[in-house]
Amino acid sequence: MIPEFAEALAGRLGFDRSLSRAVRQEVEDHLWEAAAAELTDDPLEAQRRAIAKFGDPRAIAREIAAVALARSARRLGVAAMLVIAIVFIAMKARLTWYAMAHWPPLDRMAWLGAWVASIDRYAFWSAVCASVVGWLYVSRQRAPANGCVVDGRRVRRFLILCWGATSALIASVLSDGVLTSLRLAFAADLADWSIPIVSMVIEIGCAIALVVCVRGIARRATYGAQAG
Repeated sequence: MIPEFAEALAGRLGFDRSLSRAVRQEVEDHLWEAAAAELTDDPLEAQRRAIAKFGDPRAIAREIAAVALARSARRLGVAAMLVIAIVFIAMKARLTWYAMAHWPPLDRMAWLGAWVASIDRYAFWSAVCASVVGWLYVSRQRAPANGCVVDGRRVRRFLILCWGATSALIASVLSDGVLTSLRLAFAADLADWSIPIVSMVIEIGCAIALVVCVRGIARRATYGAQAG
């Protein structure tokens, strides 16, 4: 009875395999200890009592999913700000290198460069604002203690902020790519391409990583709401 109960509970948390495995093992160990403490000589009756005292698996699954989602959301809030900080460092490192290498400003197509640079600036700071607001919002929320699922509206608001920050960051990285391409189009020495290209690879990798993280949390929120 105990392995079947633990497996049923873990199955409701199948959206997160590592969480499901950990919960299954912990619940099973707890129930075996509780069954051993029952004052009866019937092993099946001892297991039945332990399971009955443990509670409704649906309610337990909802509570576990809520706590796990709250923790994941807080980690995502921190990760989003960290990713944006790395992108900022890569941008500044590239601009500093331009200055140190005495690269001339963009004289050709200067109008395009100025237009793209303004988009880049507004997009980046929009990403910063959205990520900070999202982190503040999720850090002030506590996982419910009554076994209920995390408020779907709060999760949706947080994900909207995360997707807003991600979209703005992608726009900023694309703008950086355009500006870098304009710079490299007039580079005389191929060796001079290394720093700009490496910095752009870092920015693109950060944007992709943030998309993957946000999609992961969105998926967990969708399936976590169905845990019960």
